[in-house]
Amino acid sequence: MANAYHSPGHNRRAIAQGASRGGLLLVGGFFCWALACSPRYCAAAERSALRPDAQKLSAVGIREISGKHLRLFTDLKSSPEVDEIPAVFDLAFAQWCEYFQLSPEQHSGWQMTGCLVHDKARFQAAGLWPSELPPFLNGYCRQFDFWVNEQASSYYQRHLILHEGTHGFMYTLVGGAGPPWYSEGMAELFATHRWQNGKLQLRYLPTSASEVPKLGRVEIVQTEFAAGRAMTLAKILNYDNRAHLKVEPYGWCWAAAAFFDMSPKYHQRFRELAKAADARDFNAQFGKAFADESPTIAEQWQVFVADMDYGYDFQRCQLDLRPGQPLPASGAKFNLAADRGWQNTGRRLEAGTTYELRVSGKYQLAVEPKPWISEPTGVSIRYRHGLPLGIVLGAVRAEQSNGKPSGLIAPITVGRGTSITPQQSGTLFLRVNDFSGELADNAGSAAVEIIGK
Repeated sequence: MANAYHSPGHNRRAIAQGASRGGLLLVGGFFCWALACSPRYCAAAERSALRPDAQKLSAVGIREISGKHLRLFTDLKSSPEVDEIPAVFDLAFAQWCEYFQLSPEQHSGWQMTGCLVHDKARFQAAGLWPSELPPFLNGYCRQFDFWVNEQASSYYQRHLILHEGTHGFMYTLVGGAGPPWYSEGMAELFATHRWQNGKLQLRYLPTSASEVPKLGRVEIVQTEFAAGRAMTLAKILNYDNRAHLKVEPYGWCWAAAAFFDMSPKYHQRFRELAKAADARDFNAQFGKAFADESPTIAEQWQVFVADMDYGYDFQRCQLDLRPGQPLPASGAKFNLAADRGWQNTGRRLEAGTTYELRVSGKYQLAVEPKPWISEPTGVSIRYRHGLPLGIVLGAVRAEQSNGKPSGLIAPITVGRGTSITPQQSGTLFLRVNDFSGELADNAGSAAVEIIGK
């Protein structure tokens, strides 16, 4: 099932101010659950259970538009956005097959029946609304059949149909959809799409809210983090079947699925786990696949959530969490790239010792409408997390977290230079302040000197 989220907008200053509060909720072991998974298993299903009364369809104002893999009944008026849905669904089928390693040819006859609904009473009269159908807000899937309520946004309407279609595909061809977080996370992952010039891209990371009207999944994570309600991975993995009566879990499940599916380091392992979607011990297999990196993943999740934004650049935001080496008596120099997220300086700072950081240089922050050139103090034209774009930030990642949030989600301002006396020994990280989805058009670097006193 899927629910709509109407974005209230987000305040980046509030996000920055909520970092420490949100971070506290992000701390915790990654594999701390004790969930006995009971996947929604529907392998025995054969075909649509709907038996519409053909004579009543026209009488009540319901028409049928069909493709190879979708038979769609709707009482919505004809429009390009509605009439193209079966074609979109057919394109989605090929991408589902590719991801789950199934042969499209072998399952060429697979088809779902969907109802796109304006007036529920019409569908009840035509035999397209079973009496046992549970109440739902926006969408519901039952094996080969789904129901989606009309939406104000044509994008979100397609999103819901692709969401329920993903459920149906997994229930009937994969054999199951895993526990709630995986089932809803995968449905949201595939449903978040780009449809342009007859081409469909599923598992799409939108670059702006205008691309995905009324979706609001990015805003859910941003807003919840700013309010101190950020979720640990362990809590997301422990969602039960009642969690998705609220909209926020959809955002968190999408974020978790995107985190593993789009991270260069974890993508392959996560994708292989699709083979276990019908397993009752799915979470146990998931935990085993990533157990050797559990603490590292938990911290990377913290940073991902704190920096969540449209177009999040997983490649440029990869973290190198190797511990740094002691700082030589003569100090050290570091070249800080402007086109990456947090960067490991390779230098370990000792608790209680004061260090001086000096930064110089100029670098590019954007290309359009013209190149923006910044110095280490940033440019006040635009702000991120309440600080000028381009300002240099620093953080000490403690060797022992002791249950505290990662230092990378509560950085200090460095600018042209500052003194720092860490409370815990750890590795110094630096970055240029910029949105996580807008790093690719940056260029150049800053020269950093790290001096012990």
